Amino acid sequence: MTRKQIQFIMMVVSVGIVTAYLGIPRGVAWGQTTAPVHPVVQDNFDDNKQGTLWKAYAEDPGVQVKEVNKHLEFTAASGITGKFAGYVGNKWAIDPNHDFAMKIDLGYAPVTYNGGWLTFGVTPTPDKPREDYISFGIGCVSLFPSYWREYKEGYEVRWTFQGRGKDKVTLYISYDSANDILYMGEAGYGSENAWEVLPDVLRGRWPSKPMYVFVGLYVEDVAVAAGHAFADNFALESGVLVSATKPDNPPGDPNQPSGQVDVAAETSIVPSVIKRQGAAKPITAFLSLPKGLLPVDIDDTQPMVLLPGGAETLKRTAFVWLTGQVIVVTSFDRAKLLEAASTNGEVSLQVTGRLKDGRYFGGTDTVKIE
Repeated sequence: MTRKQIQFIMMVVSVGIVTAYLGIPRGVAWGQTTAPVHPVVQDNFDDNKQGTLWKAYAEDPGVQVKEVNKHLEFTAASGITGKFAGYVGNKWAIDPNHDFAMKIDLGYAPVTYNGGWLTFGVTPTPDKPREDYISFGIGCVSLFPSYWREYKEGYEVRWTFQGRGKDKVTLYISYDSANDILYMGEAGYGSENAWEVLPDVLRGRWPSKPMYVFVGLYVEDVAVAAGHAFADNFALESGVLVSATKPDNPPGDPNQPSGQVDVAAETSIVPSVIKRQGAAKPITAFLSLPKGLLPVDIDDTQPMVLLPGGAETLKRTAFVWLTGQVIVVTSFDRAKLLEAASTNGEVSLQVTGRLKDGRYFGGTDTVKIE
């Protein structure tokens, strides 16, 4: 079905030829999206509020993370040892069965004998991000400002240090899924820019588990004042997203889907230009399912989900079009999208839903945010 046909369907829907309303179910669905040109997920922290893209994680009230001064700021009181605070991806993760590339700006100024480090990486355990992880960051110990890479799985911990001469840097992490190799560097993505090359670290260590992004501060009895440790301009520039089906089911559960969309649906999202200012009208998605599927095949106990942001169905309708294809029309609250896509420009959006036979359907479309 062409975009023109979908636009004609939208006009038909607007005058009331829709008859099968499927309700407003609850829950969260899995899905995927790729963005070879435009970021899949990004946050410049300019809005000075946490929003729905992240959840805060802190091991001690003396180590804090806040969005202030248009960046993500970390502070720590003196006398706190071995504690961490930061942000972890909220209900979205990266599928390690596909390549991905992400970056962030980090700033860390203290030069101290005791250790403090800003860390940026991925974890398969979002509720306990320091249980298992791979991270890349900057910090200082023994008056030695350094880059720092650490890998931890259970009781196994490995780390590497290298001197740095700048307080503020951009760090890059990229992943070659076919060979299960992770690259970390401060000059760009890939092997040619890598400071660290880690083989067999994601699928080799944590097979089939989604990877949640985290960024945070870890201290060993170091006082960190406001403005001396911060993160900014996070961007997952390419990759495949996975979002959790049920909050009470752990990621990687063998009974959960793999994160792949099983049934491709041609998708059109309206409006194609989304304004940050003005009336907060819902976002509407139109999906054309392959012939052979019927509205009764859709699982009406599960919502459809819009990524990035994880907005759930407000209203949903499905009907059979003249061509014999099922057209699914669903609306979403635009606020969650605008919180997740904090930078203006073209953004690739994905909509996913679930069929009664357990398969997931979905599609992507590109909109412009301004």
